Amino acid sequence: MKRIGLVRTLKGTIIFLAVMTAVCYALIFPQRIQEAGLVYNAAWMVTPGIAAVSVSAVPIAIALVLFWKICTEIGRDNSFCHKNAGWLTGIGLCALVDTGYCAVGTVTIEVLVGSPIWVLGLGVCTVGLAIALAAFLLSHLVLKAADLKAENDLTI
Repeated sequence: MKRIGLVRTLKGTIIFLAVMTAVCYALIFPQRIQEAGLVYNAAWMVTPGIAAVSVSAVPIAIALVLFWKICTEIGRDNSFCHKNAGWLTGIGLCALVDTGYCAVGTVTIEVLVGSPIWVLGLGVCTVGLAIALAAFLLSHLVLKAADLKAENDLTI
C-alpha cells in the first residue's frame, strides 16, 4: 500500500472510531446505565453514573487527536520523528489515565451497588493496559528510529 493510501485508510479509521465512540457515549452507555439502575435498584446513581462515564471519553478523544497528528506526519513522509514518539507517549498516557479511571469506577460501583460489573471492568482495564504498553513500546522504537535517521542524515 502506498503512503497516501495508508494515511487515508488510517484517517478513515480514526473518523470511524470517533463516530463509534460518540455513538457509544451518547446512546449506548446512558441506556445501559439506566437499565443497570433499574435492575440493581440504584436509580439514584443513574445521573452521576452517566456523568462519570462521560468523563472517560476525554482521554479517548485526546488519543484520537494525537493519532491523527501521527498520521499527518506519516503523510509528510516523516514517520520516524521525535514528534511522533512524543505523541505515542501521549497516547500511552491517555490509555493509562482512562484505565485507572475505569478501575476506580469499577471498584466504586462494586462497593456501592454490588453488581458483577467488575468482570467487564477487568476486561476493559486489561485492554487499556495493553494499549498503553503498545503505545509506550512503539514510542520507544520510533524514538530509536528517529535517532538513527538523524545520525544517518548527518553521514555522507
